[in-house]
Amino acid sequence: MRIYVTGCSGMLGNEVLGHLASRAGSDVIGLSRRALPSLGADLPHLVTPAPLNPDWLAPQDTDATIVHCIGMANPRRSFANFAGLLADEVAPQVAMIERLVARGWRGHLVFLSSGGTVYGDVTALPILETAPLSPKSDYGLSKILLEESFAFLARRHGFRLTVLRVANPYGAAIRKPEQGVIPLMIEAALTQRPFALIGTGQEQRDYLHISDFRIAVEKACLRKSEQQCEIINIGSGKGTSLNELMRLISELTGKNLTCAVSPSLMDVKSSILDISKARRALDWSPQIGIEQGLRTLLARDNDHSSQPQSLG
Repeated sequence: MRIYVTGCSGMLGNEVLGHLASRAGSDVIGLSRRALPSLGADLPHLVTPAPLNPDWLAPQDTDATIVHCIGMANPRRSFANFAGLLADEVAPQVAMIERLVARGWRGHLVFLSSGGTVYGDVTALPILETAPLSPKSDYGLSKILLEESFAFLARRHGFRLTVLRVANPYGAAIRKPEQGVIPLMIEAALTQRPFALIGTGQEQRDYLHISDFRIAVEKACLRKSEQQCEIINIGSGKGTSLNELMRLISELTGKNLTCAVSPSLMDVKSSILDISKARRALDWSPQIGIEQGLRTLLARDNDHSSQPQSLG
């Protein structure tokens, strides 16, 4: 089975490509606008200036699985108006699927959505896939619009869609500058600079170790299902407050962590995903808790030869 991974030069796409390429029986190729970082330079991939133009689809791959990792690079980005969001982030990705269909593709689309932003502020935790959607950010809204658009096209044209609403993954080999609570908090502790705490510190987040994330995506790709469109939460199923995260990182690094507090209107109050469906449907459960994950991350970062690379 051929698997394509779009956005493989990004944080999550690179992890998905590397994992699938290492698994026996996976014929996988990544797609990106730029060359991969050195950590993944030998992975099977195609550099194309327009990955959303699916000329890369081989004629015989009409039943291929496509793991779609392209999306807004910065979840805090905001648009001046709704039309701009549609034009820049939604329409080009929907057009990619329409072009794939026009080329005869009727395979399986695995879309990485966001479990941390699409639900907004909720009254009950953990959050089921059936919970109302009420995003507070343009990023969350873009994910919902893409979910709905892809589902509409799947029903109209007969391909299969699996939407993975992913929590807050951490521990990737590469990361984006100035993004990711955990790496930024670790950096603040080690450099003894104040951490920019957005919110009160009591908000809980669902932190998912990158190795558990990779396995969940693999299982979604390989799973056979009669359902045409399916939505599955992928998270740890457990919440960790920012205050608790700061305590853990201070304890594990042996450094006092100070913070500069500021409010935010786009961040949700707390987000913990119900992963019961993932356990049933994918036969998957997260294996690495937050403390073990932090220990692993700190040990890796202490090894200079495997320092995480930043995405420019």
